[in-house]
Amino acid sequence: MNALDPFPTAPPDPFLTSAALRALSEAVRDAAGRAPQADRVVDELRLGRRLLDETPAGIGILDQRLRYLYVNDALAKANGLPVEEHLGRPMPEVIPGSGPSAEVAREVLRTGRPQVVVFDGRPPADPVDVPRYWLGAFQRLDADDGEVLGVAAIVMEVTDGIRQNETLRRAQDRLELLAETATRVGGTLDAAQACRALTDLLVPRFADYAAVDVVDPEGTPRAPATPAPVWLRRMAVTAAPSTHGPLPAPVTRGGEVIFHQASSSMARVLTEHEPVVLNRPDDDAVRLMAPTRQRLERYRAMGLHSVAYLPLMHAGEPIGAVIVGRRGDSPEFAPADVEVLAQVTARAATGIGHALRYTHEHETTLEMQRAFLATPQRTGPGVEIASRYLPAGRGAEVGGDWFDTVTLPGGRTLLVVGDVMGHGVRAAAAMSEYRSLIRTLALQGLAPDRLLAEADRTAHALDLDRVATCVLALLDPGAGHAVLATAGHVPPLLARPDSVPELADLPVGPPLGTGTGGYGSRCLPMPQGSLLLLYTDGLVERRGRDIDAGLTALAATPVTPGHPLPHVLDLVLGGLAPVGSEDDVTLLAARLGHGPASHATAADLGNRPPP
Repeated sequence: MNALDPFPTAPPDPFLTSAALRALSEAVRDAAGRAPQADRVVDELRLGRRLLDETPAGIGILDQRLRYLYVNDALAKANGLPVEEHLGRPMPEVIPGSGPSAEVAREVLRTGRPQVVVFDGRPPADPVDVPRYWLGAFQRLDADDGEVLGVAAIVMEVTDGIRQNETLRRAQDRLELLAETATRVGGTLDAAQACRALTDLLVPRFADYAAVDVVDPEGTPRAPATPAPVWLRRMAVTAAPSTHGPLPAPVTRGGEVIFHQASSSMARVLTEHEPVVLNRPDDDAVRLMAPTRQRLERYRAMGLHSVAYLPLMHAGEPIGAVIVGRRGDSPEFAPADVEVLAQVTARAATGIGHALRYTHEHETTLEMQRAFLATPQRTGPGVEIASRYLPAGRGAEVGGDWFDTVTLPGGRTLLVVGDVMGHGVRAAAAMSEYRSLIRTLALQGLAPDRLLAEADRTAHALDLDRVATCVLALLDPGAGHAVLATAGHVPPLLARPDSVPELADLPVGPPLGTGTGGYGSRCLPMPQGSLLLLYTDGLVERRGRDIDAGLTALAATPVTPGHPLPHVLDLVLGGLAPVGSEDDVTLLAARLGHGPASHATAADLGNRPPP
């Protein structure tokens, strides 16, 4: 064999068989007269051959044309062919698909540098079409004179280890995905944002299109127990960019109410609580399973070849479903895909369920407050008022703030600002009870301190489950003064003409509903043009900051009594109220003058106007 000729044409000489080698070694031992050195050489030769023959690692020795010269039983078994069918034949001919390992062997022959690689393949006789993996070490064989004899390959199957590592990797990836789902979807109490976070997580990682439909109070408020037509709210939809063109506009809108017929996949998944998968359905199946029978053309225009519906279950009840679709060159949904998608949607359902409940309660509470605060405000003569109500920012529960004005005999006007402890629907309901109670007592002509005492006693007797802070200001323009009393509320801001604004110094009583009583009042002079600002603690209180700092900032606000009241409110809000406050902010400003009352403003229930 010539080292300069990489493609010798002579047939290869396979290694001696084990039996022939054993017979030859015995003959050598006899011919040597059992010389000790000869015995040692023979023993080492036979030991080396036994090692090659009996090791569990597959061993093959090939010539320069990659023809097998030697194959042990382990390698023959791994290849699924007898030893005899290997000898003298090239590796690619014996094992179709062995191109990568053959390339490694050629590289080792060319460079002389050993290589250790992992390669996959499938033995010809393997009945299961599943890849298997081997670890191979390739070493060039050189004669003492430098002639290249061939290459030796030692391989061991590592399929189980790689599959175990792959299983662990997939499990780790799945745990990270579920953690990401919980963080992104569960990190907001805005239902639309939570649903959008889920569709953005799914596209394009798992699908080309994703949408979330949920039960809706204006459509179908509860999923039916048996298949029935349903109206669901499409909360979010996301589509991946594609060379096949954008999705049609009618199917990419969020916020619309979608009708699903009784035979649709959506109705089925809501009643069976199990995923529904449609891989390349025909037109008849699409007509049956689509939201409406008329949407076949729209579905075909989307180019989706496979769709999966997965239920969103929260507290044992279906709250909606996720629709994911694939189009173009994306593969169909395999069982493993559906398993992962089901775990993701199950984890997301908790966050979406909480967000839907919060959003419903938040909107209900806000509507209650708006209904109460939208009542036209009336005052006695000589009192001008302006008011503003800012609900808490998104992600914060609406509280129980309220304000009121009551016209009393003798040209007097009672101003009321209160704040029920807590947030949500129950706080708003309690707010309505306190508001009605104080209005009723005010019409009895009670002084502010007596009014608070009676309200406290009555609320305690009625066992209202929430206490409330409150401040009252009885304005008398004719007398030029106001009588103020407080039940655990923040002090009003008083600005008289030609004087520095100051916080009213009032006797502090306990919140209403405690039943402890003990309220006092104070009469403060308020000449014509004086301004009084009542507010709730949402204006001055911040997390991580002492409320005294907020009160000091309010007192330092350059309030000018002569300015229009809406301008005064804008000035105060612009300097103190943060965007997205964690608590409601309520303000009621009043200015004393002569003549009939001015009714220029009422509760502003929208967003804060620009300062």
